[in-house]
Amino acid sequence: MRNLIHFILKNTHWLLFLFLMFISTLLMVNNNEYQRSKYLTFENEIVGKVYSVADGISSYIGLRTTNRKLMQYISSLETNIQVLEYQLKESNLKLDTTLILSDSTILPFEFIPARILNKNISSTENYITLNKGSNHGVESDMGVLGTPTGGVVGVIWKVSPNFSVVIPVLNSKFRLSCKIKGNNYPGPLVWDRRDIRYATLEELPRHVETHAGDTVVTSGNSAIFPEGIPVGTVDETRKQKNDNFNSIKVRLLTDIGDIDHVLVVKNNFREEQLKLEKETENVN
Repeated sequence: MRNLIHFILKNTHWLLFLFLMFISTLLMVNNNEYQRSKYLTFENEIVGKVYSVADGISSYIGLRTTNRKLMQYISSLETNIQVLEYQLKESNLKLDTTLILSDSTILPFEFIPARILNKNISSTENYITLNKGSNHGVESDMGVLGTPTGGVVGVIWKVSPNFSVVIPVLNSKFRLSCKIKGNNYPGPLVWDRRDIRYATLEELPRHVETHAGDTVVTSGNSAIFPEGIPVGTVDETRKQKNDNFNSIKVRLLTDIGDIDHVLVVKNNFREEQLKLEKETENVN
């Protein structure tokens, strides 16, 4: 203790300098958008590298589980292909064993596989860190799907060259336009902060019939997710304060706590759509 006190007294000016430097840096970051953005990007990169090393160790240990889940996902894809081929044949459409696209064909959506490095689902402001960033084509406001279920996980928020942070469904700031499969009345899906297994579909007109077990899907009203992506199933219908609307308790399809691989959704026509909608708003 005596040596510690002596060290502090001997280096008081340096300690004071470091303290003032810390305070000035903190004030600069908190009060300037540019510096805050740079700091968050740098922090995300450093933390991401730490998580990447830790994930490498844990991934090696859990290879058997990872391979099993990947095989389940491949099996699910193969099943979906068989179902689509059958439906097309029943519709009297010619279908070879493979679907051939010309080199000039641009698919509306592409999917970027990524692995979860870190996730926090124990608070109201939850987040997920992925091992893919701008170097891999990931950008802010891209959707994220879970595998092997294919359900909605969240939306990309921050991106650095090699990492990205996702705002998941289990975040109080998350809102997604969804609908009951079979009708076209959309409403916002939000998390009620109570149970990580459920979310709430709000502002659904009361005349829309719902039943327990009905599928809740994305409405396609945003440029983030394609229409019809499964989100969950209807668990319970509740009357809102406004007599004209109901709120639906939705059991989420994807257990975010249990997944370790995701697909980032890239909308190849997003910029074109948003530009046109903005021009339309300006005219009105």
